[in-house]
Amino acid sequence: MPQASRRALLKAGMAAGLGAWLVSRPQDAVSALHADASAGQEPRVPLIHVTDLFHPHGDPDDHFDLASVYALAMQGRFDLRGIVIDGPPEFRAGDPAVVAVAQMNHLAGLTVPVAIGTSKTMAGRADALPDASWRDTAAIRFIIECLRASERPVALTCVGSAADIVIAALREPALFRDKCAGVYLNSGSAHDNPARPAQLEFNVALDPAAYAAMFDLPCPLTWFPCWHVTEVRESGESGSFYWLPHRDALAGISDAAANFFAYMFGKSTEPKWLRAMNSPPPADAWEKILSGRRGMWSTASLLAATGLTVTRDGDIVPSAEAGDSAVFRLKQVEVTCADDGQTTWQDRALPSPSAAGGASKRWMLSVCDVTRYPVAMTRAVRTLFKTLE
Repeated sequence: MPQASRRALLKAGMAAGLGAWLVSRPQDAVSALHADASAGQEPRVPLIHVTDLFHPHGDPDDHFDLASVYALAMQGRFDLRGIVIDGPPEFRAGDPAVVAVAQMNHLAGLTVPVAIGTSKTMAGRADALPDASWRDTAAIRFIIECLRASERPVALTCVGSAADIVIAALREPALFRDKCAGVYLNSGSAHDNPARPAQLEFNVALDPAAYAAMFDLPCPLTWFPCWHVTEVRESGESGSFYWLPHRDALAGISDAAANFFAYMFGKSTEPKWLRAMNSPPPADAWEKILSGRRGMWSTASLLAATGLTVTRDGDIVPSAEAGDSAVFRLKQVEVTCADDGQTTWQDRALPSPSAAGGASKRWMLSVCDVTRYPVAMTRAVRTLFKTLE
C-alpha cells in the first residue's frame, strides 16, 4: 500500500468513534463517571493499550488482559483507539500476536488498529531515539498522532515495555501534558526482595531507562507495581499480582471467547483462526486449560483506567460508590526512580489531585484486603469475560 494510503488509513482508524471522554485521573475520573451516569450517558475513556502480547505466548496473562480491555470496550467503558505490541526481544519464541487482536476485533465487532513497538532500548532516560528508523518508530508516531488527532485526552495502559510511551512523551512533552489523560503503569516492585535486593522486575529489566523515564512524564501517572516484594508470588498490600484459577474465570464463556484462549494456550499454527471461533474447542484440550491457574498482574490497572474498582465480593463498581467495600484503591504518592530502575516512594497527602501540577500527579495501587483480593479479582475477570459473547 502506498505511504499516503497507509497514513490515510491510520488517521481514519484513529478518528473513528471520537465520542464522550472521561478524564481518567483517579479521583477526577470517578466524579466524571458518576456525572455521566446520572445524565444517562455512557462514559467512554479513549484508550491505547500497550502490551507484550506474543504468539506463541510469553505469558498467557497478556491475552487475559487483552480480553479484559475488549470486554470493557464492549461495555462502553473504553473507546479503544489502538493496541501497541512490543517489538519482540530475541529470547521470545513468538512475534507480536496480531492474530489475537484480529480475533478480539472480530468477537467485539471493532476495527482497532495495531502498531508494533520499537526494537531499540534507551541509552538513558532522556534518549528519544533520534536516529531510529521510520520502521522502528512506528508505534511512537502512532501514539503521538493518536493523541494529536483526539478531541479528548487519551489514557494509556502499559503492561509491557515503557519505551514507546516515554519516547513519544520525550518527543512531544507539551502534547502529553495537554492530551494524555493519564498513564496506568503495570511494572516494577513496591519493595525489594531482601534475599536479592538488586533484582529488578521483568519488564523493568528489559529497559531500565524507559521505566525510569515513566516517572518523569508530564502527565498523570498511576503506578501498579507487579510485585509487593520482587518475585514473591503472592498478593500483598502494594502489589497487583494474584493467582487466577482458570475454571473460575473461563468456565461457561462463549465458544468464540473459549477458542480465543484455546488458540493461545495451544500455541496453534492453524491458519483458519477466524472460522475456529465458531465452535467449541476440543473438550479434552479445554478441560486441561480449565484445570490450570494463571498469575495475573494488570486487572486492577485496566479497571482503574475507567474509574472502576472491585468490591470484596467481586463486584465491579465505580470507585466513588465502593466505599469500605473496595478490595483495592488508589493513593497519592511521591515516587522517584533511579536510572537503574530502582524506585523509592512514600505516601503523599494533598487536598485533591487537581491541587498538584503536571508531573507531581502520581498515584499508586493499594490493596485494601489482601486475603480477599485474589478471589474478588478472579470474579471480576469472570464478569468481564461473560461480556465476550
